Amino acid sequence: MRQQPDGTAHEERKHINYLHVGDIVYLKYGDVVPVDGILIEGRTLTTNEAAMTGESDERKKEPLSVCLERKAELGNVDHKTLDKMDHHIIPSPLVLSGTDVSAGEGKMIAIVVGDNSALGEIMKKLEVRPQETPLQMKLEVIAT
Repeated sequence: MRQQPDGTAHEERKHINYLHVGDIVYLKYGDVVPVDGILIEGRTLTTNEAAMTGESDERKKEPLSVCLERKAELGNVDHKTLDKMDHHIIPSPLVLSGTDVSAGEGKMIAIVVGDNSALGEIMKKLEVRPQETPLQMKLEVIAT
């Protein structure tokens, strides 16, 4: 969503490479999240974060205000003593790039894009840089 000079906002479709920090990204069932963001509005939004965290459980996402209210209701929670079913007792407002929207829809504000996003960091670590072989090093010496 972009703001016009007259103060109104309009939607536009953008390729993932042209998203910037601060852009509003609409999410719906079946989407792959393109950038890291904070959920600002959502209706029964859940994501599958197995590709990023290894957890097979879907994670419920709620806007930050709802998450803070839920945390205040529960008080101090010791996450080390919670069993597996209670780990998601407090919803998360953070939506990671590379995860799938498994239910619902919502809007998030982009906070990390490109190589610095969760998916970008993983892709950088997987990048294979060819190393020079001993023969290539010897040929380089001979050539110079």
